[in-house]
Amino acid sequence: MLLELEKVLIEAIMRLDIEMFKEFYIHTEDYKNSKRLFLLRDLKITMDNFKSFGDTHLVNNQGTCDRCNKGCYGFQLVGNNSKNYLSLLVDKNEENVVGVIECSKLVPLVKIDGIGKRIYLHEFNDPDSPNNVPF
Repeated sequence: MLLELEKVLIEAIMRLDIEMFKEFYIHTEDYKNSKRLFLLRDLKITMDNFKSFGDTHLVNNQGTCDRCNKGCYGFQLVGNNSKNYLSLLVDKNEENVVGVIECSKLVPLVKIDGIGKRIYLHEFNDPDSPNNVPF
């Protein structure tokens, strides 16, 4: 079951609205405990990348993780114009959203024809990046 905060955070990402995301991200455990502002920086860069491809919003195509958080459901967020995509999980417990994390291997429930390239939230996860850290 989706938590209300989870719904709002995913909606903000789908709208490519970093200000809306910031407004609600402060209520996550990650933000409260560590002030992980690098997520906000990287998400803003990612949203700007989608906008540069002509996307005005992202479409949610749910899936499940097949690697690090095997079996957890996640979100393949697909650009409405470019069909490029971002794979995310919302880390949560029964009561709270802990944080938003990039999924290394999300298997979508619905295959999208003509899917574009994967956009990585963090440069160190991108295998084509000189700053890639394989895990």
